[in-house]
Amino acid sequence: MKLPWLKFYPSDWLSDEALRGCTPAARGLWVDMICLMAKSKRHGYLLAGDKPMTAEHLARIFGQSLETTSELLIELAQAGVYSMDNDTIFSRRMVKEEGGRKSNRERVLRWRNGHVMPMKSLS
Repeated sequence: MKLPWLKFYPSDWLSDEALRGCTPAARGLWVDMICLMAKSKRHGYLLAGDKPMTAEHLARIFGQSLETTSELLIELAQAGVYSMDNDTIFSRRMVKEEGGRKSNRERVLRWRNGHVMPMKSLS
């Protein structure tokens, strides 16, 4: 389920040393990537439909050349800002939070359904 909003903590954004060590352009690319990952079918993963988003696709979205975008992706990778799963970029934090959200939802549903008692027949 796609959420219409994104948890964003300004204090975390400003205190992430790995990210703060990157250029403003790389940080701008990262925030765009976060927004794309939030809209993804698989929350936290950078996908175009069902496939990993390519640098070319990301460059068009970001509005920069392929060369510039590739350099910024390398900068973010070297700083350890994102992780890779096969060929797919993902945000560790977003994936962790999504897992927690799903786990919490399942727990709440089990609790609610555990307290439902079948109605007794009136006859």
